[in-house]
Amino acid sequence: MANENTTNAILGILSLGPHSGYDIKKLMEQSTGYFWSENYGQIYPALNQLLKTNDVTMQVIEQEGKPDRKVYSINEKGRQTLIDWLSGPIGQYPIEQKNELLLKLFFGLNVPGEVNILHIEKFLEKLKTLLSVYLDVQKNILDCEPQDENSKYWLITLNYGLLQVRANIQWCEETLIQLK
Repeated sequence: MANENTTNAILGILSLGPHSGYDIKKLMEQSTGYFWSENYGQIYPALNQLLKTNDVTMQVIEQEGKPDRKVYSINEKGRQTLIDWLSGPIGQYPIEQKNELLLKLFFGLNVPGEVNILHIEKFLEKLKTLLSVYLDVQKNILDCEPQDENSKYWLITLNYGLLQVRANIQWCEETLIQLK
């Protein structure tokens, strides 16, 4: 049985329009993938579950020389399932997390200081790359004319990521000063 958040994430993607499992994966990579991702091994069982619960419909599109394409659409029952989930309580807030970097730094006295500095520098490099990606995504959303009704919500989630990345960059810079 597919995870409830997985099925609801898929319903959310399908609320944007009909898509194949492949399309769902690609859309997630380009949108929710920065904070919520699913793999094909999760998507297809979830789609089957959504079919069984009558939350989505499927249309088979024949393709010449290729396997048939299965396109899924959210129906009214599925839209209500999505609305119920969106309106319900948050199961787990992103406050509690496992963080290997912090775990290693906590015990950092056991290795040469350069090891800890290298960990922070690599993290900082990844953060700067991610910041650049987020800023490109932000520009793409803002450049769309006319603004999609979803844009406001996409920008809200993107702003969370931007603030988090910028705070982590600041933390890395301050930590490097302390470690050097």
